[in-house]
Amino acid sequence: MIKNRTTQIIFQTIYIVLGIIGVMHSLGYFSKSFNYDFYLYYTNLSNYICLGMMIAIFVSTLKFANKKEDGFITLAPKFKLMCVIMILVTGLVYNILLAKENTVFEYFTSIGNLILHVILPIMFVLDWILFYEHGKTKWYYPLLCTIMPLIYVFFILIRSAIINATIGASYTGLLYPYFFLNLGVLGWGGLIAWVFGLLVAFIAIGYIFYALDNISKWKHIFKINHVHANSK
Repeated sequence: MIKNRTTQIIFQTIYIVLGIIGVMHSLGYFSKSFNYDFYLYYTNLSNYICLGMMIAIFVSTLKFANKKEDGFITLAPKFKLMCVIMILVTGLVYNILLAKENTVFEYFTSIGNLILHVILPIMFVLDWILFYEHGKTKWYYPLLCTIMPLIYVFFILIRSAIINATIGASYTGLLYPYFFLNLGVLGWGGLIAWVFGLLVAFIAIGYIFYALDNISKWKHIFKINHVHANSK
């Protein structure tokens, strides 16, 4: 793992610059048309949160660098892992379920989409792998990773319910940003099935990271037990 503050700052700076470009894309800046529904997309919200987290990490790293102190990044490791799982699932869901709506040409020529769905998720995960101290993840951290997506789902459903109750069929704006949240088409059974499946994916990926994060600790425990067993 990398403790060098200069390397960390360079990596974080690149991420922040790309993150700002991604935010501008999500708001419709490059298409010259403001995207009024930007706040409905989980892709945008997850990237905004991760960008804010990275800016906070960048400020913290600069403080240590000014003191000429190398070391691991220590800022909010629990929240960092939650964001890692969140942004990784963002990339996976888009590339597995949603990217097929675009042609291959559209996929690779949309710089904004590539930044938000591929480059930034990979970089955010790498930041955790390369610059954070490992072996600290607790068994319940993966369960906490479901909090933010559940809040998002409740937000979309509450918003759509309010619009349906007040405006109804005359509403012409975006009601459900993703097909797997479209209550009108799926019904409660279909929606719950999709949400449950995605939550299972969050938890499963979280426990994969939990296992990888603690592998050195488990190797050490196994080695000690092996030595004790052979000494009997």
